[in-house]
Amino acid sequence: MPRKTQTKRILPGEVYFAQVPGPSRKRTPTPYCYRMTYRATEKQPCGCVCLWDVMGGRDIYQVALEREGNGGLHWHCTCADAAYRGEKRPHACKHVRALQTMGRPLSETR
Repeated sequence: MPRKTQTKRILPGEVYFAQVPGPSRKRTPTPYCYRMTYRATEKQPCGCVCLWDVMGGRDIYQVALEREGNGGLHWHCTCADAAYRGEKRPHACKHVRALQTMGRPLSETR
């Protein structure tokens, strides 16, 4: 009788998890899942570079990284925090900040 061997399933490179302050007033750390849904295949002078779906809070949000005409990068998020606070002044919501710090040592993120 052949033995069944378990194969390790690894997550694709397009899925990331991060501990983000939760949606409740207590702000307890909650695992959020970031799933990349789009990545530009060629370097474009301007336009969308990457797009992620963010799950783990009250709703599913989208985070986009856009290349501007001058070559700079600009982050967008569909959450209420980014929509209300980010209109008048530069502001990065918790979803964008968590994505920006992925794969970096803690000493670099502070």
